[in-house]
Amino acid sequence: LCLKPAIQYTVFEQVKRIVLAGRRERSTSARGGGGGGKDSDSLGAAEAFFLGMVARTVATIICFPYVRGKVMLQSTYAEGGAPTGGIPGMVLDMFRDGGLGEVFRGIGPELTRGVLSAALMMMAKEKIAVIARTMLGVRSIE
Repeated sequence: LCLKPAIQYTVFEQVKRIVLAGRRERSTSARGGGGGGKDSDSLGAAEAFFLGMVARTVATIICFPYVRGKVMLQSTYAEGGAPTGGIPGMVLDMFRDGGLGEVFRGIGPELTRGVLSAALMMMAKEKIAVIARTMLGVRSIE
């Protein structure tokens, strides 16, 4: 499922853009109209880590019902059942049987497994981007 990384990266980049824009605005007003400094061009390690966690959590919450529906559908076929409606039908059946709790059953381990690694990856990505921009002499990506 390639949708989860796409959502994760999009959420990360959009929130990062908002954070950096706010930082530049505060820096500009504090300096009386002067430009933003180095701090306004990139996230710190802790910020990137936290935003990576948030981005992965959002992506997992969005994609989890589809993934769970797919697994449940495969298990139904393996047991000889013939469900109708495909994955959306399976998710709807799960919702009818147990509400959102049933649709999101098992999300805890999925979040635990993925959030830490995604946060570390985003933190490393930000630091590598800073090094690359410095080596290339690019001040900012915007």
